[in-house]
Amino acid sequence: MKKLLYIFIFIASLAFSSVLEPKDAFKIGISGDNQSGIIAKFDIANGVYLYQDKIKIELDNSDITKLLNTPKAIKYDSYDIYRDLELFIPAGLVIGKNSFNIDIYYQGCSDDGFCYQPLKDSFEVKFDLNGKVIATLSQPSNLENSNPKQNNQNIQNEQSQIALNLENSSILWTISTFFVYGILLSFTPCIFPMIPILSGLIIAKGDSSAKNGFIISFVYVLAMSLTYALAGIAASMLGASIQGLLQTPVVLICFSVVFVTLALSMFGLFEFEMPKRVQNYLNNKSSKFGGMSGVIFMGIASALIVGPCVAAPLAGALLYIANSGDMIVGGVALFVMSFAMGLPLLAIGLGGGKILPKPGEWMVKIKILFGFIMLGMAVWIIKPIINDSLAMLGYGILGVILAVVFGAFDNANSTIQKVIKAISIIIFTISMVVIIDFAISKLAPNLKINSQISQTQNELKFEYVTNLKELKDIIKSSQTPLFVDFWASWCVNCTELENSIFTQKDIASKLKEFRLIKIDLSHNTKENKELMKEYKIFGPPVLLIFNKGELKSQITGLISADELLKRLNQI
Repeated sequence: MKKLLYIFIFIASLAFSSVLEPKDAFKIGISGDNQSGIIAKFDIANGVYLYQDKIKIELDNSDITKLLNTPKAIKYDSYDIYRDLELFIPAGLVIGKNSFNIDIYYQGCSDDGFCYQPLKDSFEVKFDLNGKVIATLSQPSNLENSNPKQNNQNIQNEQSQIALNLENSSILWTISTFFVYGILLSFTPCIFPMIPILSGLIIAKGDSSAKNGFIISFVYVLAMSLTYALAGIAASMLGASIQGLLQTPVVLICFSVVFVTLALSMFGLFEFEMPKRVQNYLNNKSSKFGGMSGVIFMGIASALIVGPCVAAPLAGALLYIANSGDMIVGGVALFVMSFAMGLPLLAIGLGGGKILPKPGEWMVKIKILFGFIMLGMAVWIIKPIINDSLAMLGYGILGVILAVVFGAFDNANSTIQKVIKAISIIIFTISMVVIIDFAISKLAPNLKINSQISQTQNELKFEYVTNLKELKDIIKSSQTPLFVDFWASWCVNCTELENSIFTQKDIASKLKEFRLIKIDLSHNTKENKELMKEYKIFGPPVLLIFNKGELKSQITGLISADELLKRLNQI
């Protein structure tokens, strides 16, 4: 298996072209003398270009860009660019100076769609006895935030910064950093759906000992981590989110059917098992812990379907892989991060013998409970295909049936039975409210007119943009700051942003000062891929903030209301 993995990585790396490092993409030479003037010549690699409006020249910390006669730029996709460039600094600007500093600020992109961070080269220049220029590069190409005058204008792109840190760090430090990222991500809402899945798998095995529970959890988390590492590498090669490719209606329905099948098996309608021949083979290989194929399958499914939404650490790792071509280090970073995300699941498995019931009549009830949870997961998976109201109706119907099965209307004798009955009645009541609310919305919508008016008044008005050209035209022409939301119907954190962050009073009030743009990445169309490639996006949610045609901030993943408000107030 290890050999196959390395062969796959090797073959993939041959097919994957890495992006040039800044020092190889852009080389600047300083020449001339104190009589005719100074020439700054850019040696720009093939397939790379510079933006005209990003070039700035400082002489001893004074901006002299407007004093220079810059060459005419060429048009490329509505931008003014250079593919070769010589800048002439008149001798009159350095009269009486034997030594001085020249700072050159610039930014460029590759034809493949990758854009470099803002760069700065600083030269110490002096004249020899014959008046010839001697230039020493005192500060290699670096991020533009080395210039204090530009700090408030820097693009706040977390994923690019993470990718840069990954590139400049040792392997051990990189792996440790992503382990910490994984632990932090384990507290996000995306990990929660895995808890009932794993608990259901432990229950289904029948042996609730801590040892067996830990082994099941370990296999589950290991399968999830391997899947994320391989999917992340594939995503970086494709230049788009692998999750997006797996969110087509056909795939979602297939996974939903899997959960329904598992639920029916837990209800005892049939035994869901592999062919005897395959079972015997697996048992011979692992007689003590056989039957792990189902656990492995669910680990893979969880990573692909109910795994964590893409956030800055994951996007940073993908960007590093895409830029450097070092898929082994990037893949290991993704594996370690995913495994750290699964640590709470390992804790659940380890405590299985203490928190889960012993075999007996209660075990049957617990299996039925997790059968309902699996049905709930099936509804959750196909929620992007149906609308929210239908999904809530499905939850309501499941809740009513669950309450009846667990004795909401049965006689209760013991204390435990009374507690279960009370909980069942609560579930029944809430579920009926959901069902009645759906019925009113569909059959008597006029009864909810007041709440609808209130919602409409507070709703933020987003314009939907479908392609890169349309977005660029808006960016170029808009006199109002832009707030661009890359969104998808299947993205958990996108929903969290919409319902919990954007709706907060301060945020909503501030966003009304922006022109609001929404881009739907749900279906992974050709236009989606172009947009994601242009802005180095591997998956939603991503927020872009523009002002006067310049990208001021790029936010990947879930962000707190305070931090978002801080970013918005900087515009």
